[in-house]
Amino acid sequence: MEIIIEILASITMLLGALLILASGIGLVRLPDVFCRMHAVGKAGTLGIVMMITGTILFFLPSDWSVLFRGLLAIFFQFLTTPAATHLLARAAYLSDYPVSDRTAVDELKTYLPSRPDDLIGGAE
Repeated sequence: MEIIIEILASITMLLGALLILASGIGLVRLPDVFCRMHAVGKAGTLGIVMMITGTILFFLPSDWSVLFRGLLAIFFQFLTTPAATHLLARAAYLSDYPVSDRTAVDELKTYLPSRPDDLIGGAE
């Protein structure tokens, strides 16, 4: 039974490492900040969760407290990463960060002006 748990832990950690590698490649290869944040936010989060799951599986037979700590780490990963990427994307959009020439549609333009201070009459 112990060898099966070690194999499952190895598989989940390997899959997590591959997802983190894909996230890093996306960070380098994708054209603009919005695409890069999408790659890092999705693949990076899932990769880290897979790595934590593999760690939980590996250490669970010897120490049951690792289950609580691992689940807590996964919870905070899912709690903080989407909020951080959303705030970074909003800040990039509001500061008129240049988008890729392949971006065809700007759905936020009608809801979120790129320079709100110009509309309100902010300080110069």
